[in-house]
Amino acid sequence: MPPRRRRAAPKPSVPKPSPSPLPVNGLLNWHSSAHWSAQERPCRYCGHPTHLRDDKGVPADKVCAEDALADIAGIVQAYSSQGQL
Repeated sequence: MPPRRRRAAPKPSVPKPSPSPLPVNGLLNWHSSAHWSAQERPCRYCGHPTHLRDDKGVPADKVCAEDALADIAGIVQAYSSQGQL
């Protein structure tokens, strides 16, 4: 008589996490030296001193700028899902 096979336990259903509006490494490219200044200025979003500058040369921390962009992406997504765009 062949050995009995065990039945595999059912896998618990795990909800998939909602996709983040931004990739893990962010949406903005901060590799250019144009994003750096020797002079510290207050970040336009949080007010802490930063050497970083956005694409327009305005002082902005990388994390703050990408958070602001994610907020805008979320607002656009909400409006488009309601058919208001």
